[in-house]
Amino acid sequence: MHLGAIGSDFKGWNILGEKAILVTIDGHANYKKFSQNYKKVINKECIISTKNGYSNFYVTKDPDCSSLLEPNAAEHKRWYGSHRFKVDKKVKVKVSSINKFLKENKIYHIDWLVIDIQGLDLKIIKSLDPKIRNKISIVELEPGFSPIYNSSDKIGEVFNYMTKNFEFADMKFGYNYKIQNEQLSLINKKILFRLTKPSKFYSNIIFTNKNFKNERINLMKLIYLVINNNIFEARNFLNNSLKNNEFTKLILKKLNQRILILKIIYIFSIPYFLIKKIFTF
Repeated sequence: MHLGAIGSDFKGWNILGEKAILVTIDGHANYKKFSQNYKKVINKECIISTKNGYSNFYVTKDPDCSSLLEPNAAEHKRWYGSHRFKVDKKVKVKVSSINKFLKENKIYHIDWLVIDIQGLDLKIIKSLDPKIRNKISIVELEPGFSPIYNSSDKIGEVFNYMTKNFEFADMKFGYNYKIQNEQLSLINKKILFRLTKPSKFYSNIIFTNKNFKNERINLMKLIYLVINNNIFEARNFLNNSLKNNEFTKLILKKLNQRILILKIIYIFSIPYFLIKKIFTF
């Protein structure tokens, strides 16, 4: 399930497509529905909040930056591209809690949940029915490092809450430049983008469920490790956390075959690594 799905291509999930039900949710009027390579796809144009009813919605210059939270002008004006967060209008919109959405669509289990809804990610996961939340295998949230929106989730709060029942798995970053647009000439912009280093602007944080007694959760964590090429970790996890049966023996065989291929690749790559080391000095 992906909340705030506009702009996503779901490539990371395509390997699961034939066996998976994909649920995409976005309130963007121009949201392009996704329909390929999955056993079933549920696309919904809907604005998810922590409650049901109506709420203010801040439509920004860049529609992808629109949010139920008001953009914090004092903060975003310090960053390049601040105009994207400028509020064009404030409108009343109908919102739905995630619990109501799940009930209406007869969804009783989520294996992999991605939330990217402009500052509300943690609030949404907190509002989720514990019976569903506690059985999610993988959760991805996108908190910012700067309070671009008023009352937005803080990254420290995300870690403090999530690590109670989930463990940190990975973090990726989005980048921007902490400089105002009007301070840059055209040539300076070229130099900025091509020859200087940006600052970390937001993060994509992945957590996996700590419950090692749930076989479905363990299998999803194994899938996550394999998709991300953590092959040795996957083999170790399989040996320590999954029941020893014919199915897991088959998986172990496949993992060992993958490791053998990696060993062969490494052996043939030794000259390259040696040459690279020499030229590094």
